[in-house]
Amino acid sequence: MISKLAAVKSLSERAFEELRSAILEGKIPPGTRLVERTLAESMGISRTPVHDALNSLVAKRLVKKLPNKGFVVARLEKKDIVQLYTLRLHLESLAVQWALPNLTAGILEKLRSNVKRMEACAHQTDMECIIEANVEFHRIILSAADSSILTGFIEQVQSNARLFRIRSMNTPNRIPRVIEEHRNLIDALEKRDEAAAGECIRIHLGNALNSILATLDSADGEVEKGSSQRVHRSSHQEDRETNKKEESL
Repeated sequence: MISKLAAVKSLSERAFEELRSAILEGKIPPGTRLVERTLAESMGISRTPVHDALNSLVAKRLVKKLPNKGFVVARLEKKDIVQLYTLRLHLESLAVQWALPNLTAGILEKLRSNVKRMEACAHQTDMECIIEANVEFHRIILSAADSSILTGFIEQVQSNARLFRIRSMNTPNRIPRVIEEHRNLIDALEKRDEAAAGECIRIHLGNALNSILATLDSADGEVEKGSSQRVHRSSHQEDRETNKKEESL
């Protein structure tokens, strides 16, 4: 006989969700070492559920377990990002195609209202609101596609892409372009123009991918600059130590 399920989530599940959200929202940057004891103390729980949560995050590829270093937040790999957005392009293009025959005036009005909401969020510089509106825009189209199978695939991909979407939105001038791209897609959907709608979604996701890759290149440049400065300072320090030795002789 199957036993009753617990009404309350376990500490491991809650720790997993807390850490997952912090990583996806960028609160814990890539490369950060995750110390079980420190995390357990900050959460007010024992190390066992934290350990279980970290292993679950490893399975989700959000965290890596390195020899002699323990758990570390996984870094963003360009290859993975490109592959993820390639999947999004194919799946969401299919969602647009399947949604077209089911579009109603009510659905189109929901999409327009969503764009107005995003504009209001942008005016208030409310990034969380902007991201929520963006997710909802795509969800409206996916709902119109009326496919539970496609919905499952896209939700999985979008979940993995959440951190990347946040990076994309933080790119200068990206938000106004997203709003414009959404408007263009609505126009194509209203005209029942499948080719134009497909092109709109390709441009939209292509621009999102380019924005993410640009932020990664910028971050890599800062790392290289910092390394160069450290080497430069180290070289000067060695020169000063050499001069001191010569002066003492």
